[in-house]
Amino acid sequence: MTTAHAKTQSVVPPATSTQTDGGRELLESKISLLESKLARALADYANLEKRFEKDSASVVKFANANLLEKLLDLRDHLESASLHLSDKSLPMLLSLFDKILSEEGVVEVKTDGTFDPAVMECHETVSGEKDKIVSVARRGYMLFGRLLRPARVVVGSGEKVSPANKASEASV
Repeated sequence: MTTAHAKTQSVVPPATSTQTDGGRELLESKISLLESKLARALADYANLEKRFEKDSASVVKFANANLLEKLLDLRDHLESASLHLSDKSLPMLLSLFDKILSEEGVVEVKTDGTFDPAVMECHETVSGEKDKIVSVARRGYMLFGRLLRPARVVVGSGEKVSPANKASEASV
């Protein structure tokens, strides 16, 4: 080797034990950081899979919601017809209809008691106990715990029913 060549090469001092330990600590910290990032990424992926399965099940469960809403309108018409006709087969048909709806996860909204705006629409207010349901204009239904159709109810306004109002309401 020539001296000119030796001068152009950079001189690397031999590594000391403190420099080697520092490099090892740096590499170990990088490895632990990458391992923790990998663990978080795997956990996020597992959560994503669970959410996808839950959403897929929800789509399947509520896929028939539009059809069921149309069937509920049909049920309302049948019920109205059964009130005005003396056909004995209509109540039997309604009972069968209700059984099928129940098997599909449809449950009627409870309308006894006080007004609940989460599952009911106030159709009208009349004299009576405040926020007390006086009558039901249209039944409401839930599908697997989710509101399918709100109940339309007549709600008391909190005004006392006077004898004159009772007589006029009775004549209507």
